[in-house]
Amino acid sequence: MVKNLLIRLHSLGDVILASGTAVSMAETEPVSFISRAAYEPVIQRIPGNIEPIPFSGSWRELRKLSENFSTIVDLQNNLTTKLALAGKPNVKRFCFSRRQRRKVLLGAGITLPWRAEEYLRTWSDLGNPASALTRLEYPEHDRFTVGIVAGGRWSMKSIPPGVIAELSRLFCDVKDAQVLILGDSEDRLLAEQVVEQCGYRNVCNVAGEGGISRLMNRIEKLDLLISPDSGPAHLAMALGVPVQVVFTSTSPALGFWKENFNGIFMVNPLPCRPCHRHGGKKCTAGDEQCRKMLVPREVFQEAMCLVQ
Repeated sequence: MVKNLLIRLHSLGDVILASGTAVSMAETEPVSFISRAAYEPVIQRIPGNIEPIPFSGSWRELRKLSENFSTIVDLQNNLTTKLALAGKPNVKRFCFSRRQRRKVLLGAGITLPWRAEEYLRTWSDLGNPASALTRLEYPEHDRFTVGIVAGGRWSMKSIPPGVIAELSRLFCDVKDAQVLILGDSEDRLLAEQVVEQCGYRNVCNVAGEGGISRLMNRIEKLDLLISPDSGPAHLAMALGVPVQVVFTSTSPALGFWKENFNGIFMVNPLPCRPCHRHGGKKCTAGDEQCRKMLVPREVFQEAMCLVQ
């Protein structure tokens, strides 16, 4: 049977941004989606005739996995995929301008194209690039439920723990909300510190419980997610959950969010933002103003406007 192959090896946000391309490809022929094994639960939620193929690391493995496909769409386009796909016919590659990204990081005042749209163009000029994941049905709950993402791989991109604790208090006091502190397993200790600092019984630490599958289950039950510019925010968007993305050291100008996305929260314009393509682990200006100037009540008010 003729089949299409889609390759996006990492990261979580990019795999989700590739879902619109996968849906478009599956309208013509079945699609196999090669990615890191950790993202298999996400790919299983993409609607359409799409089969996940887990990948563990080497270009030789990828070369073997990519055999016997009629068309290959390489959305990773790094050394691993170039070696694996060398000499193969019918390969379409996503091309990314590092020069343009450099201009954004240097404050040139330009915005990179929306990544999901660029992914789709690699395959076709037709279709809908929007991220799409199937949202499961659950019994309705009476209490307003909010998720707030703590920690993250890039510390400068994270929401400060004190801000999360105060946000949690606001949601509890004003909305009588159930607040879940989300994150990876490495963020569990930080999330526990947030819960202790907050001191409210209906604020719970669920960081690192059950991997990506469990994270999706938790997010799709929420009435609202507040997250830094990271994978969980993209999960919420693809699942149709209202999401307030708090930008600190990164910026929508890097192209990972649609230009008219209305869930953006940022402090006043800062000349040093964005300072790093991923967010960074240390403030280049030395003052962390993009994080220290966050006012919890302002984030809360913007988030409630988004929900309403």
